[in-house]
Amino acid sequence: MRNPTSFRHKSEAYMLINNIKHFFNDRETRLAYIIHGTAAETGTVGLVTAPVPGDRFILGALQIQMIIEIAGEFGVSIDKSAAMALFESQIATVLGREMAGQATKYIPGPGNAVNGITAVSVTETIGWATADYYRKKN
Repeated sequence: MRNPTSFRHKSEAYMLINNIKHFFNDRETRLAYIIHGTAAETGTVGLVTAPVPGDRFILGALQIQMIIEIAGEFGVSIDKSAAMALFESQIATVLGREMAGQATKYIPGPGNAVNGITAVSVTETIGWATADYYRKKN
């Protein structure tokens, strides 16, 4: 008999985590789950891939998916190109913080921590700015 807490494929675990937000009744709790969950993912990616030059592509993909999910919470269906346009407009507000993280990225140990913290703060900022954008739009 299979252990109910074990997963045959990693995709089963991801599907479970992604669908937990549907258990919450109010929009604000679901938004917080989406934004904090994505921030945790980007923080982990930033922490682990600090010396990798292409980690921005991974982080950007996670943040664009977050924007699509936030839009869905407000009943707006957007595609990746619309999410990318919104992402580009939001990223201007956090560019300075991002540059500070890039400067220390290649220092082993502290650089990893700074990169992870920077990824979390940028994602949180983009997420809440996107939520505010859709709140004002509705």
